Amino acid sequence: MEQSDQPGNDSLTPAEALEEFEGCWERGDRPDLQQIVERIPEDQRRDALIELINRDLVQRKSLQENPSVNDYLKLFPENSPTVAAAFDVYFETVGDGTRSGQSIVTDAASVIAVGDKVGKYEIRSILGQGGMGVVFGAFDTVIQREVAIKLLCGNYADNENAATRLLKEAQTAGSLHHPNIVGIYDVLIENDVYFVVMEKVGGKNISDVMMSTETGRLDWRTATRIICDCCDALAAAHDRGLIHRDVKPQNIMLTENSQVKLLDFGLAKAEESSQTALTVKGTILGTPDFMSPEQCGADEVTSLSDIYSLGVTYYALLTGHPPFMAFGDPLKVMYSHRYDDVPNVRDDVPSLPAGCDVIIQRAMAKSPADRYQSARDLRVDLDEILRSEGMSTMMGSPSVVQSQPASKRKRLSWSMLAAGVAVLIALGSSPFVMNLFRGNDGNSATDSLSVKDVGDGNPRHLFRGVTNDTIHLGTTTVFNGPNEELGRNMVVGMRACFRELNSQGGIHGRKIELTVLDDRYDPDRALENMEDLFENRNTFAVIGNVGTPTARLTAPYASQNHLLFFAPFSGASLLREEPPDRYVFNYRASYEEETAALVRYFILNLQIPPENIAVFAQNDSYGEDGFRGVVKALRAYNIPESEIMRVGYERNRLNIDSAVNQILDENDTYDIRAVVMVPTYQVAAQFVKRVRAEEPGMKYGAVSFVGSEALAEEFRQIGGEIGDGVIVTQVVPHFMSNATGVIRYRDLLAKYYPEYEPGFLSLEGFIAAEFLVEGLKSAGRELTTESLIDALHATRDLDLGIGPIIQFSPSNHQASRKVWGTKLTESGRFVYIDLE
Repeated sequence: MEQSDQPGNDSLTPAEALEEFEGCWERGDRPDLQQIVERIPEDQRRDALIELINRDLVQRKSLQENPSVNDYLKLFPENSPTVAAAFDVYFETVGDGTRSGQSIVTDAASVIAVGDKVGKYEIRSILGQGGMGVVFGAFDTVIQREVAIKLLCGNYADNENAATRLLKEAQTAGSLHHPNIVGIYDVLIENDVYFVVMEKVGGKNISDVMMSTETGRLDWRTATRIICDCCDALAAAHDRGLIHRDVKPQNIMLTENSQVKLLDFGLAKAEESSQTALTVKGTILGTPDFMSPEQCGADEVTSLSDIYSLGVTYYALLTGHPPFMAFGDPLKVMYSHRYDDVPNVRDDVPSLPAGCDVIIQRAMAKSPADRYQSARDLRVDLDEILRSEGMSTMMGSPSVVQSQPASKRKRLSWSMLAAGVAVLIALGSSPFVMNLFRGNDGNSATDSLSVKDVGDGNPRHLFRGVTNDTIHLGTTTVFNGPNEELGRNMVVGMRACFRELNSQGGIHGRKIELTVLDDRYDPDRALENMEDLFENRNTFAVIGNVGTPTARLTAPYASQNHLLFFAPFSGASLLREEPPDRYVFNYRASYEEETAALVRYFILNLQIPPENIAVFAQNDSYGEDGFRGVVKALRAYNIPESEIMRVGYERNRLNIDSAVNQILDENDTYDIRAVVMVPTYQVAAQFVKRVRAEEPGMKYGAVSFVGSEALAEEFRQIGGEIGDGVIVTQVVPHFMSNATGVIRYRDLLAKYYPEYEPGFLSLEGFIAAEFLVEGLKSAGRELTTESLIDALHATRDLDLGIGPIIQFSPSNHQASRKVWGTKLTESGRFVYIDLE
């Protein structure tokens, strides 16, 4: 490109510099970065340089260029720490250095698996993953207790700095003994692999608690109490000269007994300047949405940075989102933390006490000197607002936290506050204490309704889960573990529909509430959740449950209790009885229909002989359903079941050695040329990777439950060329198509969940929700389960703008039998293919 003509040496503010820079690129010109920076006043130049370099990186990467840090160091040799920091930000948040949780789990599978033993610890489950490694559930066979073990895996295992960070985390948290900090028990180093043994904390992180509410946020009293406990944890850490550096909702756990625990000191740093410090000036660590201005600018970080991040976290708990999330781009978010005013929380939630905003504005002051000078001072003001708002509620008058220094006011003990407040909160699948600190705005920590029809002005239950102004739905789904993306995306799609509906007044004056319970893809836990939803939470219907093994228990329970079981994310035959179960309705095509479509495509389009097709499937009802579809499809070609090669693996396990070895060892006998896959995404990617290394010409197809976006991300991490050509059937149209219903979905997803990219899973959740909404509208104001089912049976020619025209009847409870085809490209994107 030609260089653009730049204006003279007139001074530019950072904002003006960014505008000029973007304008050049938009016109197709390449801006002179050095000349633009020189026109910014020196005292503002350093901060603007980070943003400008990162935007330049994005533009040049889009042109398939590969700029190096040296390119920019030559232009700005006097700003080398800033240039290095800019590259850190790009590759940690935007560029090729990004690592997903899925890929980390995949790396872990090559090191350790469920069932293995590390020292005296038996590995029993995968609890989750973070930016540095996987966390396993384990059992200490000597002390006889459950623990959590963090494994440093993947490219971090070869990174001396990352290993140092992990060991520093152990030393940091291990030196602290505080009820609000997760304890460290042990550190193991075996075969150059690092393990940290920690206290196992049951419950949910606060981010998931927020997600499980209809509003996506917490009642202000609940939020304030949580931040109070975090203040106590940080005060203890700061007393030791330790800084957390990554305070955010995901790193705060609410345990099964409602105790707040601060997690993950993986970014902690000793405040003293020493050779053991984890970071140096000019390096950025943290999560952009919650980072302090000094972190964003790669300045020296002190304990006051944690105060800022805790203020951001308080903002997020109260509103449902961090203050600058709307900017989307992590780099713009960081720039806003440096320069933009903090929004007023009451602009988002008018019912909040004014004192909440006073506290946040001070905690998030741009200058550390203007913030609370300790976590204890912040705790004093939080206690004060709880006390004063409790008094003002009784007296009928509002109050605001005073502006006088916190140290001059008395601190209110928790025991005094607890005496006047009911402690009730619901988390996950356990009957935890419910609705902790129900606030003036009427919102609770979860969506559950617990009001009674006592004639006292509270909403009346006209039918189970139905009040004068609400309809309470529920779902039990997978929100943690190897398959969590399936549940999370389904829920986001459903919520996008419900939130738009509620913004328009709901259905016949009633708004939709959705309670989400995590079953971790475990059938027994899923059944416990169903019992909880039906018996304790006054749920009118369940929608979007994920999984076939879980449905084997949950669908019969729903039917026995006349509870509508609507649009599960499963193509299982057990949900498609003939004649259909009155209380079970499906949206999607079945697994049999998906695998049959794959078989036909292999035979008719790719000219693969039917006897050369094998099946790789999960060893449970999900895998069995997929296999049945292949058996039926091949029966038309006179291939008996006994001659179909089937290999598999156990649910929630990542060990596929036996399946891979069997395919490779017996290929001389079967001459396998194509494999129909019925697994989950991590397993599918590893299977293709390992078999393709030995049999590069083999073809692969998977059913939609594999999770297309998660599968694509897996392949991007292990090598896009490995996934090139893998076919995945879909039960919804492509999420980027211009079908009317799909456009509506993308618009609402961007409106309510801008942090989520469009995808097949969330689109299915959205369609399921729209589908149910149409039935609720038709059922009318006098709503019962039976009246809704009758309305669904009367559905004729319903067009949601997605292709298939939906029709139901007493003998047809499946809305769509359409199967779309997609194929993965080397770049990790899905393109449409015609399966016919």
